[in-house]
Amino acid sequence: MLRTLSLLRSLRSAHHSLEDTRATVQRACDYRWLRDAMAGCHVAGSSRPLADGTPCIALTQLFTATAGRLRGGNWPADAEARERCRVEAAHACRAAGAPAYRTLESLSQGLVHGGMSVLKDAARLDYLTQQQALWLHWRRPDRLEQTLAKLAGQRLGQAPQGVFVLELRVPGGNAQGAPGGDWLDQQLDRYRKLLPARRR
Repeated sequence: MLRTLSLLRSLRSAHHSLEDTRATVQRACDYRWLRDAMAGCHVAGSSRPLADGTPCIALTQLFTATAGRLRGGNWPADAEARERCRVEAAHACRAAGAPAYRTLESLSQGLVHGGMSVLKDAARLDYLTQQQALWLHWRRPDRLEQTLAKLAGQRLGQAPQGVFVLELRVPGGNAQGAPGGDWLDQQLDRYRKLLPARRR
């Protein structure tokens, strides 16, 4: 209880209301899920820069489109229409399978990493959202590009309900160390600090 109150005071001292605190911890939890979910992803160059024009690397992870995950988004029944849809930012995490933490679960998750870490992780997800860097698409297995089709066959096997393709674009041009969690944190933190200078 004392640690929970300490976390709340830490977050609220940064001008957060209780509702803001809950949302902040939720975003931090979403980022930590994303960080873990991208382990072993496919890494490639990206021809599309981030929203502010920063060159980036594309990290792509595949998930089986289970019935539960399909219920996580408002996906059309028609396959052609479904492939034209995409889900972005935190909604992409949720549709791919990230749990929606209840308040106490969120606070417990936050306590594991400490108040300052919660703020950093929430800011990292905010940066990805601002840069329009996180997307989820649904694809039929035979519509995947060759590299991803091979990856899907190796990791997912049969996917009768389709495949979810989660794409995360990360600033920078050097994929060395990708897609480790520490590398992802460092890349995002580096460019988040550069962003205010870019806007002046």
